[in-house]
Amino acid sequence: MKPSLKVLPYRHHPKYKFVLDLRAFGKGRKFFKTRTEADAERLRQITLLERHSRQAIGLSQREMSDFITARENLAEYGETISDAVQFRVDHLARVRRHGITVVQLADEVVEAKRRDGRSEVYLRDLRYRLNKFVQDFGHQPIAGITVDELDDWLRGLPYLPQSRTNYRTIVGLLFSYAESRGIIERNPILRTAKPKLVDRPPQIFAIDELSALLEAGNRVAPDVVPMLAIGAFAGLREAEIQRLDWSEVDLARGHIEVKAAKAKSARRRIVPIQANLAAWLRPYIGMTGHVVPAAARGKLDRVRKASGLARWPKNGLRHSFASYRLAAIHDAPRVAAELGHTTPQLLYSTYRELVLPEEAERYWKIVPEVKAENVVSFNAQSLA
Repeated sequence: MKPSLKVLPYRHHPKYKFVLDLRAFGKGRKFFKTRTEADAERLRQITLLERHSRQAIGLSQREMSDFITARENLAEYGETISDAVQFRVDHLARVRRHGITVVQLADEVVEAKRRDGRSEVYLRDLRYRLNKFVQDFGHQPIAGITVDELDDWLRGLPYLPQSRTNYRTIVGLLFSYAESRGIIERNPILRTAKPKLVDRPPQIFAIDELSALLEAGNRVAPDVVPMLAIGAFAGLREAEIQRLDWSEVDLARGHIEVKAAKAKSARRRIVPIQANLAAWLRPYIGMTGHVVPAAARGKLDRVRKASGLARWPKNGLRHSFASYRLAAIHDAPRVAAELGHTTPQLLYSTYRELVLPEEAERYWKIVPEVKAENVVSFNAQSLA
């Protein structure tokens, strides 16, 4: 039996006294103040349905087949053709309304982070990772990129899981910014698969390895010893050491100043100079200019060869500092602050019980065997 269109009285609202029930036609209910308005809409809907019926007669077999197939597929999920069309139309309207492209939004995000005071190191990394995404999606509207496209892109990156995780985080930041501006309704990166990370402890230098490295530095290229010692016994990041100036190494007061402009987190911090680090730095009192000498890479290669080291752990000096320092003082918040971390959670979960207390005691007693006789007056020009 065909559904009929009837205007019915409605007693549940003080103003709207009549209702036209269109639910059988996928259009819900419409309410009216007067019967005249309701009758007029009823006639309009009848005319519309008759026109649709005439148009349906003119559909090709393929169009009818597509319609029936779509209806059956949607029925499995409790959805109708109207539901699917409305969803798609909303999506296209959003893309049209917010046609900002990936490359445009990437520039906005970098500029926003710059205004937020983020460090140049952070901004460079942000640009680098976003540029990789821009290369593949740059001129597409950000609102039109799907979860499947993001999943395929992330899985196709020729990197290890940790690097792909880093890209996922940075691209997620881009979509989070779009969400905050109302360009998209929700961040699609949250529905992508996370690369599986293997939980491995950070690699660190054994005490004998670090001793051999520093002593080889004294013999072969003494001007690289400060950068090695500062990494091992103060825990500065490699990039922070590269930007460090001798004016920021205060042996008299016993601290190293990492200025906000040179820190990854864009926050100034003061790192204490431990007694053994002071012993390694004392021959260099009066130095000016950059702590890292000219041609440092080649000199480090010669020092490593002279030390007989078979391996060089990635970020090994900083990881060694964190591990041995935490084992020595058992104060995660303090060590986290020295490292420039905002919270101690990552530090504590990563480095706890990585080394034994007796090993930590030996580590902080690593001092020069003899004073480096060939440390003479390096001037700032030679270190630039």
